Amino acid sequence: MKYTLKLSTLSDTLIGSALSYGTIIDSDIVFDAKGLPYIPAKRIKGLLRNAATDLLSTAGYQALFPMDERIVNAFFGKIGSNDPNPGMIFENLYLENYPEIDRWMDYLGDKYAYEINKPLLRQFFTEIRTQTAIDPQTNTAKEHSLRSSRVLKKGFEFSGEIFICDHSEDIQTLLGIACLLVDRIGSKRNRGFGKVKLDLLDQTGGSICRKLERKLEESCKN
Repeated sequence: MKYTLKLSTLSDTLIGSALSYGTIIDSDIVFDAKGLPYIPAKRIKGLLRNAATDLLSTAGYQALFPMDERIVNAFFGKIGSNDPNPGMIFENLYLENYPEIDRWMDYLGDKYAYEINKPLLRQFFTEIRTQTAIDPQTNTAKEHSLRSSRVLKKGFEFSGEIFICDHSEDIQTLLGIACLLVDRIGSKRNRGFGKVKLDLLDQTGGSICRKLERKLEESCKN
């Protein structure tokens, strides 16, 4: 069964890729071959796995959606396992309408090679943020503490596919509510970065998250 995961950035997001950009940027994000940003599948899988684990340890959730905690390992896979047949496969999240953008990039890259380039694209999608540590004794910046990070700007939408083997209603419900629970990704979430909105769509394009929201609202009324 195939689902579509959508992600909207509601604030600047410091995804962090463990990469650096020379001596200029200490923490960079991930770009594809054309210079367009994307969100790695393993980052999304980790967030949803943590959210699902938290949900299944909540008594209120168990009462409303009874299911065994072993469902997490069955579909997300056991941590550290190299199982070649996972229960769920995540794709990278690319910019919304990526195939169309990709075709335009090929066209513009051939016709306006000097005007359309990777540095220009990075400037459009991202910003550079700097920070430094303050010495509490002198109230001045600590020596060698200046750090620069590239952040993804707010207002962009990404999407990717999730493929579920041996589909069941339980994993669809768990995945949908996990999407509702995840509201921030990346680093420095306690400083306003990384606010996002996730939505899970079925094969008809219907929002599973919205259906679950209505069910949760009705349960609260009762």
